[in-house]
Amino acid sequence: MEKFPGALIQSKDSKKCVKTYNKLGYTLFYFEFQHREKWAQDVEKAKAGLQATLIIRHPDDNKLYVNFDSEILTLIREAKCLSRIGIEIPESAKIVLLQEDKFKMYNQELQHVLKEYERIVNKIRPNTKSLLVPHLEDLEYKLRPGMVTLTWTSMNIDGYLHHVHSGLSKLEQLIININDIMENRIENNLKSLSKSVLVELPKDSSRTFSLDDFVSMQEDWIKDESKKLKSKNIEVEGAVEDLIQTICSYSLDKHVDAISAEEIQKLSKYYNWSMYQALLHATKYSLNAMKERICLRRNSPQIKLRPFFEVDVLLDKNTCTLEPNLEDIQSAINRAAAHVLKSTKNVQNWN
Repeated sequence: MEKFPGALIQSKDSKKCVKTYNKLGYTLFYFEFQHREKWAQDVEKAKAGLQATLIIRHPDDNKLYVNFDSEILTLIREAKCLSRIGIEIPESAKIVLLQEDKFKMYNQELQHVLKEYERIVNKIRPNTKSLLVPHLEDLEYKLRPGMVTLTWTSMNIDGYLHHVHSGLSKLEQLIININDIMENRIENNLKSLSKSVLVELPKDSSRTFSLDDFVSMQEDWIKDESKKLKSKNIEVEGAVEDLIQTICSYSLDKHVDAISAEEIQKLSKYYNWSMYQALLHATKYSLNAMKERICLRRNSPQIKLRPFFEVDVLLDKNTCTLEPNLEDIQSAINRAAAHVLKSTKNVQNWN
């Protein structure tokens, strides 16, 4: 309106336009004023979200989440826009705007912490989960200040994050050591032991054996295998003891209950039972292998193999006899099977 000539504005015909212009200008000004006032009130409401704790536990899934109100980011973005077009913003909004980088950094750090926490907990194997309950409680105790006392305006959030990162790193290293012992020193040895063959069945299909040679061969073979079984048993027992020692040597906060002796006993008994199962499997496998090699059926794919034992057929007048006879063959097989069963006799039960 100021660009129009004064004479034109003062004319009788223009007064109606001026009046309409002023009315519209007042309406727009009042509209803007109302929204600015409402935004200023929203600023105070959003700012109240900064008094919330850093972390919260969801009541439905019992998981931890970062307790950051997204309205604060909206407030910061709107305050920036209003400031750029020259509109005065409240002091409380200016204070939040100045701390934008800090709030975003803390939000990202806490998101990372909770992701790491979930990743590390998921690395725990079911066998040791109950035994590591105190260790998880110890880590939650380190997280607790962020769930109870610390808010987004607290001054010691950096120290809290450093403390939690240290606890996560320490627990992860413990779990790595535990999994390494379980996988490489216990489970691999148990798997290897369960696949042990406690009978010698030469793959040379052109060779046959006398009964005495067969029994003597099995006796010598099983004597060596028995030493290996005994050595593996001692090795696995020592690995289980090292596993328990590794778990128990972890320093826990004084507010956390000690590791349950009952859970330690359960873990030891579980691997003791696993050792028994591995020995049982090796024994069954060896006896079945001997049965399949010696007692070949007519439709067996190994029918081209030569007979395992040397047996002569003797003709004496009107009778036909076997030398050695079937009873002697069965007795030799039984003696070999007895040696297989005795192969675990020197494997001592754990303390």
